[in-house]
Amino acid sequence: MSPISLLTPILGGGIQNVNFVNGRVLTAADLTAERNANLQRQRLLGNCAGEGIVSGLEVTLAGSSVSFGQQVAHVTAGLAVNRNGDVLQLPADTDVALAVSTQSAPATSGLFAPCQPPQTQLSNPGVYILTVLPASGYQGQAPVTQLNSGGLATTCTSQYATAGVQFRLAPVTLANTGTGLQPALYALANQILTQLNANASASTVAPALSQLRNGLAHVCFGTEALAGYAANPFAGLPQSSSLETYGLVDEQRTSGLITDCEVPLAIMYWSPQGVQFVDMWSVRRSLIPAPPSEYWPLPSGGRRAAEGLAMFLQFQDHASSLLSALDITTLASVAAVNYFLYLPPVGLLQTGNVTPSAGFDYLQFFSGRTYRSPVFIEGARIAGIFRTAFLYPPIDLSKNELLWAYQVRENQQLIDNNGAGAAPLYLLFTNGQIPFQGEARYDLNYFNYANYF
Repeated sequence: MSPISLLTPILGGGIQNVNFVNGRVLTAADLTAERNANLQRQRLLGNCAGEGIVSGLEVTLAGSSVSFGQQVAHVTAGLAVNRNGDVLQLPADTDVALAVSTQSAPATSGLFAPCQPPQTQLSNPGVYILTVLPASGYQGQAPVTQLNSGGLATTCTSQYATAGVQFRLAPVTLANTGTGLQPALYALANQILTQLNANASASTVAPALSQLRNGLAHVCFGTEALAGYAANPFAGLPQSSSLETYGLVDEQRTSGLITDCEVPLAIMYWSPQGVQFVDMWSVRRSLIPAPPSEYWPLPSGGRRAAEGLAMFLQFQDHASSLLSALDITTLASVAAVNYFLYLPPVGLLQTGNVTPSAGFDYLQFFSGRTYRSPVFIEGARIAGIFRTAFLYPPIDLSKNELLWAYQVRENQQLIDNNGAGAAPLYLLFTNGQIPFQGEARYDLNYFNYANYF
């Protein structure tokens, strides 16, 4: 490669804007080229912002879903950016039929960026990732004149080339041999299927189903891969970091099962009886720009903090679904080790120790684990604890490492002053690696809610 001199313009591969001058014949090709130049510029700006979901696009199982029949996902209006920098907008809430077919419906290309997703076969039971990707179509009619038609329209063409979106299910194949989380989840999914086919009660299936949901989330977070980083952060260098890609979604992209056009929205487990759960935050992420260094992506990029936030939100959604689904007796007996494989580095646990129907019994929830009995902290510390904790690893329940538990003074004081129905009682828990936050503050704490030993 020959070197170039300083201040020499480099134009190869640059954005080509149409040069408009008086007297130039303007053609449809010129206008199309100008539109493509604007789109290319917008996509570069999209890449600067990063990939992920800006707002909305929340996925739940619609009430119109039928056991042993059609399953329907409800997706709220929202905005996302894919890896190509395309902005994807769903302007209104939409119900999406998750039709099981031998051949997925043919996808149209993105309007200005050809984007052909892989053709996949859907057959439940199985694990699937719901994605959104670009689509386009023509709308309306516009008259077309010919050079020799005297200004009169002789034919018509489409008036608008409209950019839109479409949804797709990407099947997930878990490894069924070897060691690690995926083979364990494969066995767990088969256990659940056996229980469902035997018409086991919801309370019987709930622990395994909860562990599957939690385990799939941490396969997506890449928890196992990240756990080895401290032992050898130089792995893969000097060519590229071993953590340039990690987690289930990256595996799907590497295998060509999910393209760069697609933005993952949710992961779901679909059995013959119907979709058993829809989990958004396993795969849903806020915008994440590319890391400044491809050799040191973990410390230099924003992905780790975004995943820490996603772990927190995934747990809160998961815990909320258990609160809704389990009866009071079962809820009071829930132990984290039976329902979860990991806890997030920070979480809020709604407890029923004051009003049994209101939440978990934290004595039972943390049973068998090493934890510090709850101490009071001021609510002013919560935001800082969250921000710090998002950079820490999740709590591996198989290792019985210490975790901290806190009561928040304002929460307890509100209940003491207004009765048990004033607000749910909750605990804030964190990974034990995070510095302890419960030291007595003689200058700030209220005496009756302080930790004076």
